[in-house]
Amino acid sequence: MRKILYVFGMLGLVCACTGVPEFSNIPLISYNNVRVITKEEPGLLNITKKDSVVVSINFQDGDGDLGFTADELAVFKKIYGDSLKTYVIDVFVKKNGKFLESKPKEKFGGDVLFHLKEGSKSGPIEGVLDYSVNFEYGLYQGIPYMTGKNDTLKFAVTIKDRALNVSNKIETNEFVVYKQ
Repeated sequence: MRKILYVFGMLGLVCACTGVPEFSNIPLISYNNVRVITKEEPGLLNITKKDSVVVSINFQDGDGDLGFTADELAVFKKIYGDSLKTYVIDVFVKKNGKFLESKPKEKFGGDVLFHLKEGSKSGPIEGVLDYSVNFEYGLYQGIPYMTGKNDTLKFAVTIKDRALNVSNKIETNEFVVYKQ
């Protein structure tokens, strides 16, 4: 009986000693998954079809300065205007078995901001971040190398924190949009 109590006591002590994780203050991301969800919505003249690509990444940040409160967002917008990019996506389109970087007229991700709850504490944080990009069927002309039929893509993603530290770059698995 004493041995059992000793084992449980030691387990309790080990669990109690687990401290706060130590992460770098520069965000670290890793690939989680990518999903393509095809939706049909009523349009002006007919049914509009679009693919919503949901990219999931895992993140860690040592000082927890990802995202903005409403007040911080207003200040950053005054300083950086609408060019502040905290979630950046580079697009690659597969042609003849090779991925070519596509540079759309409007950069994907762009001005996406993380929104934290007011009064969030600073400190190490980690979790999963989902971000969605829409591809409307018929509206692909501004994206180089895309045909609008069974295009195979992959993304490269980076994020920035409030101190403008840039994370590492990750790539998604390949996926198909505009399935015919």
